[in-house]
Amino acid sequence: MGRVPDKRQTLLHFLERGVTMVHLDARQPGVVVPPQYAQEPHLRLNLSYRYNIPDLELRERGVQATLSFGGRPFRCVLPWGSIFGITSHAGEGQVWPEDLPGEVMEGIATRRDPKAAEDAHVRPSLSCVASGNGEKAPAEPGQTDRPRPHLRLVR
Repeated sequence: MGRVPDKRQTLLHFLERGVTMVHLDARQPGVVVPPQYAQEPHLRLNLSYRYNIPDLELRERGVQATLSFGGRPFRCVLPWGSIFGITSHAGEGQVWPEDLPGEVMEGIATRRDPKAAEDAHVRPSLSCVASGNGEKAPAEPGQTDRPRPHLRLVR
């Protein structure tokens, strides 16, 4: 069994490559995001060095940065324990299954089983993707909505 990659090192690696999406459970203790997103089990936030976020910090306890939500800045605090996935604009991704919320696991199972998707009411995913300057991550060719980088389970 291989070693699970460190979240901080994974985030640093993906940031070096471009736009990076952090997947987190905003309900976890210590998370500070705008109130309208505080109860989201799967909040997606874009980070990038090219956004010139002046206060982006990757600390021992987590990530801190002022991000733009609808053009308005908000100082976010994202403890490492709340982050369950990190993906890059290039389609790479890393998931920490031990930190996945139950609702997200159910959504993954439903997407893998088309019959379950027909039988179950599936809640639409969060449409807001925040970033340092209000930009969305670049779309992939032929994609009309925001990118959906692939996640890979790590054991």
